[in-house]
Amino acid sequence: MSLTSILRRIIESDPSTISISSEWLCLCHRELAGALFPDWAGRFRDRNVQIGQHQPPPFYEVPVHMRLFCDDLAMRLGHLQSGAPDLRMIAELLAVADGRFQSIHPFRDFNGRVGRILLVALIHILGLPPVDIVPAGPEFRQAYLAALTAADQGDYGMLTEMWLQRLAEAL
Repeated sequence: MSLTSILRRIIESDPSTISISSEWLCLCHRELAGALFPDWAGRFRDRNVQIGQHQPPPFYEVPVHMRLFCDDLAMRLGHLQSGAPDLRMIAELLAVADGRFQSIHPFRDFNGRVGRILLVALIHILGLPPVDIVPAGPEFRQAYLAALTAADQGDYGMLTEMWLQRLAEAL
């Protein structure tokens, strides 16, 4: 299934039916990559990887990291949905979701695409209009990679600012 088809299905669904979990993310990965990599699509990576200078957690820790990640997301979403969140709170949620998912790097490949699926689902759950998930341009890519590097160290400030800008442009 194509990325576009998966995103369309999410956007056309009732947001209350979307439950972001490790299983849901694996299903999205299997739908996206299964035709190309039937042996490992839909499963967390079974080997260690290095992404540039970043060393994601060892493969055997990925299931625990993903469960904690999804539990944390559920708590943050519940908090946002129970009140009147401001734009910064929403941007912080999206920054943490984006940065932590990419830092864990749960799959052998297609992590960026599954990360985009996750972000579109969160935006849909929050009832926001469509947001440009991946703005174009080489200057954006450099800034985004620098923000991910900072997020790997626990500093989500740059990613939050990027999400604030994207949200402001969409609203």
